[in-house]
Amino acid sequence: MQLLEIPSVVAIAGENAVHISQLPRVWQDIARGKANVGLGNPQNYIEMAQLFQYKLEEGDVDLFSDRPELAHLKSSFSQLFAQLARETLDFYGHDFQIHNYPNFEKILRELESKGVGYENEVKVAHIGMELFQEFGYELPASFYQVHLAPIYRDHVFEERALRFEQRDIEHKRSWDAVLHAGKVFAMQMKVQSIASQYGFTYQHGCGCNSHLSSIDASLGAFTYELSPEKRQRWIRSFIWTAWYEYAFFPIVPNTKYLV
Repeated sequence: MQLLEIPSVVAIAGENAVHISQLPRVWQDIARGKANVGLGNPQNYIEMAQLFQYKLEEGDVDLFSDRPELAHLKSSFSQLFAQLARETLDFYGHDFQIHNYPNFEKILRELESKGVGYENEVKVAHIGMELFQEFGYELPASFYQVHLAPIYRDHVFEERALRFEQRDIEHKRSWDAVLHAGKVFAMQMKVQSIASQYGFTYQHGCGCNSHLSSIDASLGAFTYELSPEKRQRWIRSFIWTAWYEYAFFPIVPNTKYLV
């Protein structure tokens, strides 16, 4: 990768990135301190957004660096993925705003007030609360929403096909992105360790029949803690992965054959 010296391109950690002024408006507001976000270190997130938008807008990906015979396709790639990158960053810029996060205490109170028969839903609410205690506003609101999703189904063990479930269609792209970001294994281990304390495990199959954070029974509890030295690296990797999964979601082939 060659660093460029032009006004609209800046360098971050030795890589080309767009200027903050080129980011979606919500990220410019975050940079100015005008957005209602709870990020402890917003600069890290802003720099990731600058890098992310540049890489998709300019086709700064392995496909073109490793295969020069495909150079003629780069402009088409950039035209398509520049749009998807902006959609992605616009969504997450708003998803980090405090008012979009679940009110965990209210949710728990409402479930507890329903009494007998809602024990499992109460456990899921506790899982959500513990996840928030662990990560707070470092992760976007959709991370918590997808892990709370089972309490809004007919029962917590209900499975719903991700791409074809009309009741959850408005969430499918963001929830799928969060679940696929679980490939950052340390983060997945932390989620599962908290869930296991309540007798649950979260499942996601990554196919067209993938379930929106389907819950299953856990056969045993275990404890896992993120390494303090690597914690921020894992969080950044998780967010970066969620972003490109969100961007790529509309072009992933899907089929009802798998449902």
